[in-house]
Amino acid sequence: MAFDAFFLSAVLEEVRTRCIGARVEKIHQPARDTIIVHLRCQEGREKLLFAANPTAPRLHLTAASPENPAQPPMFCMLLRKHLVGGRVAAVTQPPLERLVRLELDVTDDFGQPGRRTLVLEAMGRRSNLILLDGEGRIIDCLR
Repeated sequence: MAFDAFFLSAVLEEVRTRCIGARVEKIHQPARDTIIVHLRCQEGREKLLFAANPTAPRLHLTAASPENPAQPPMFCMLLRKHLVGGRVAAVTQPPLERLVRLELDVTDDFGQPGRRTLVLEAMGRRSNLILLDGEGRIIDCLR
């Protein structure tokens, strides 16, 4: 089944109902193009998988626990720095687009509240995962 904009909107409905207000506990990068965000929700814990794989880009909740490398990649460490401890504020998708924005309320190193956005572009070989600051500027991206 193709992971198109309609299918993505159905997946996002499930993600919204289970993950809004959840706190980011851990972030892992088991593969070069896969990020798993561990969330602590009111009902328990969830794992949100972001895959920017050129052949199968996707986003979904998962129960799998893949093996992680001994040394985390630089992008994973950057995501941990900016997102761990933040709360999921919104999960949005522009109409008929294969783009997801995960907005998180975070506190920076100085204790100031802010917002970070993790954007998944699920567009085939141009798939990417982008981290934005509160003003919409790119901090870093997976590719």
